[in-house]
Amino acid sequence: MPVVASPTFNNLNGVAMLSASNGWAVGDAGTILHYDGSSWNLIPSGITANLYSVSFGPPNAPTPNAGFAVGGTTGNPAALFWNGVAWSTATSGLAPSAGKLTSVFLVSSSDGWAVDDSGGIWHWSGTPGLGGGWNLVSSAIDGLNSIFMSSATDGWAVGVSGLIYHYSGGGWTLFATVGTTLNSVFMLSPTEGWAVGNGGLVYHYSSGSWTGPVSPAVTNNDLRSIFMLSQTEGWAVGKSGTVLHFSSGLWTSLPSSTSQTLSAVSLSGGAGWAVGDAGTMIPVGGPLAQGIPATTLQSVYLLSGTDGWVAGCSTGGCNSGAGEPVIAHWDGTSTTRATVSAPAADLNSIFMANPSDGWAVGGVGTTPLILQYTGGSWNQVPAPSSGYVLHSVFMVNSNDGWAVGDGGTILRYSGGSWGSVSSPTTNALRSVFMLGDSDGWGVGDGGTIIKYQGSNGQWQKVIASTGARLNSVFLFDSTHGWAVGAGGTILHYDGSIWTTVPDFVSTDLNSVYQTNPQEAWAVGDSATILHRTGISWYPYTPSPPLAGNPDLQSVFMLSNGFGLVVGGPPSPGSQATIYSIPEFYQAQVLIVISLIAISLIIPRHQHKRKHRN
Repeated sequence: MPVVASPTFNNLNGVAMLSASNGWAVGDAGTILHYDGSSWNLIPSGITANLYSVSFGPPNAPTPNAGFAVGGTTGNPAALFWNGVAWSTATSGLAPSAGKLTSVFLVSSSDGWAVDDSGGIWHWSGTPGLGGGWNLVSSAIDGLNSIFMSSATDGWAVGVSGLIYHYSGGGWTLFATVGTTLNSVFMLSPTEGWAVGNGGLVYHYSSGSWTGPVSPAVTNNDLRSIFMLSQTEGWAVGKSGTVLHFSSGLWTSLPSSTSQTLSAVSLSGGAGWAVGDAGTMIPVGGPLAQGIPATTLQSVYLLSGTDGWVAGCSTGGCNSGAGEPVIAHWDGTSTTRATVSAPAADLNSIFMANPSDGWAVGGVGTTPLILQYTGGSWNQVPAPSSGYVLHSVFMVNSNDGWAVGDGGTILRYSGGSWGSVSSPTTNALRSVFMLGDSDGWGVGDGGTIIKYQGSNGQWQKVIASTGARLNSVFLFDSTHGWAVGAGGTILHYDGSIWTTVPDFVSTDLNSVYQTNPQEAWAVGDSATILHRTGISWYPYTPSPPLAGNPDLQSVFMLSNGFGLVVGGPPSPGSQATIYSIPEFYQAQVLIVISLIAISLIIPRHQHKRKHRN
C-alpha cells in the first residue's frame, strides 16, 4: 500500500468513494479533493473551516450529484452541499447552537443526518436554497463522533466514553455505553454492523446486541474509521498508519507505508482509499487505478520487473496544453502517479540513467519541456531556445545524453546542461539511440536516418530505402538493428546498410525493441503487436484481446522475457493502456497470460536502450 502523491499537506479527515473512478476527500482549512479515476485534485470549497466528514449517500447506493461535507467549530459549524456542479453553504438551522459537526450521513438528496462534538444530533430535510434546513432532534449525554443510517428509519451514532445511540421508531435513544471512546460506526444492515474506537477496540453488532471488544486485540492504536464491504470483509484505519483487514472471520494488521494518523477509509467495488494527516493518501483493497490517467502513454522504461517509469500526454489530452504532465512509477503490479513540477505539456520519451537519475522530454506547440528525475522528484530544467518539441531522449550515462525533436533539433547533455548541436536535417527527428558515446543513430520524418560518428563529433545523413516517417530506432549492437514507422514500415540494419523488410501490417508502427540478435518486438496503432523470433515477424495476439484496440506507443523488454507496452485509452475517457508480457494490466485489471515460452534467454547487451524515444 504505497503512499500516493497528494495535492495537499493539510490533514484529511473524511473520504467517500462513489465508484472506482469517483471519490471525495475533505480536510482541514476547507480542503476538498476529488478523485477522477487517476488522480486526486483540489476543488474549491469557498470556506477555510476544517471539514471532518463527507457523505454521498449509502455506500452501496451513492448519489453522485448530491453530497454533504461538514465540520467547523462550536458555535460556528460548517456544512456544504454538492449539487453536481459546485459546493455551496448549507447551514440553515445550525448556528449558533450547533457544536463542531464531526460526522454526516446522507440517506437521500433531501434526507440527511449529522452529529456534533457536544452531543447534538441534527436532521436535514429539503433542498438547499429551497427551504431545506437542519433541525436539532436529540442531544446525547456527551460528544458524538460518527453516525450511520442503515435506512431512513434506522441508524446508529457513537461517541465519547463509548456512547452508542440507536435511531428507531422515529427517535434516538441511548442503547449502550462501552466505556471507551468509539470513533466510527458502519452498518451492513439494520441487524449487522461494526464500530471501532480508542485503544484498538472493535465491537460487533449482531442479533440485537453489541459485543466486544473483539479478542484478541489486533492493535493498541486508536482506530479512527471502519468500512465494511460485506459480512466477511472490511477495513479499519487509525493512528500511526494502522491498517486492519477483516477476512475469514479475523481482523489482521497489514504493513503500512506511513506513520501518519489515518482518519478515514472508504471503498467501492473492493478498492478504495485511506486518508489522514499531512495529506496522506494510500490505496486499500485491490487493485485500484493509481496513476493511469485518461490520456495516452507515450513511453516506458524498465530498470527491472519491479522498477520502471511511464510518461505520456498531459491530463488535458495530447497537444492540448491543458492539465498536467503525466509520469508514473511502475512497481511490478501497478503504477503510482509521480509529482511533476512543470507546466502542462506532453511527454514523449523517458529514459533512466539509473534508479535515481532520469530524464523525460516533450513539449507543446513550439515550447520544449525537459524534466530531470533526481532526489526523488521530477523537475523542469532549462531547454536551449524554443520553436520545437522534443520526441526522444537517450542517456549514454548520467553525464552524457542526447535528445531530438522538431525541425531536426539535436540536443546534447554534457557538463550538467543541455545545448544545441549541428543537425544534417530539418525534418522532425522522432527517435535517437546510442550504442556508446561515439556511435549512435536517429530517425524521423520522410525516411530520415542520421548517424553519429564520434571520430569527428558530427551527425551525418544516411541514405534510406524508404520515404515513410520513421518513429523508432533500436540497435542491439553495431550489426543488428531495427527501425519502424508509418504504414507498417520496417527497416533492418546489418552493420552496413538499412534495408526495407516486406510489410506485415499497414498500421503505423510506433516503437521497436530488440532483446537479442534473433528476437525483437514492435508495437503500433490499432493494438498492433509484432514479434520477431529469428526468421520473420509475426503478429502477436493477446488473449483476451486488448479492449478497444488502442494505439500502442512504446515497448520495453527485459532479458528475462518480461516487458511492458503502453499506449492510448481503449475508449474515450478511460485509462491509458499498460500491457505486460507475459502479464496484462489495463484499467485496474491484472490478467496472467501464458502464451510466451522463452526457450532461450541471451544476456542483455550492457548498453541501456530506449525503444520509443
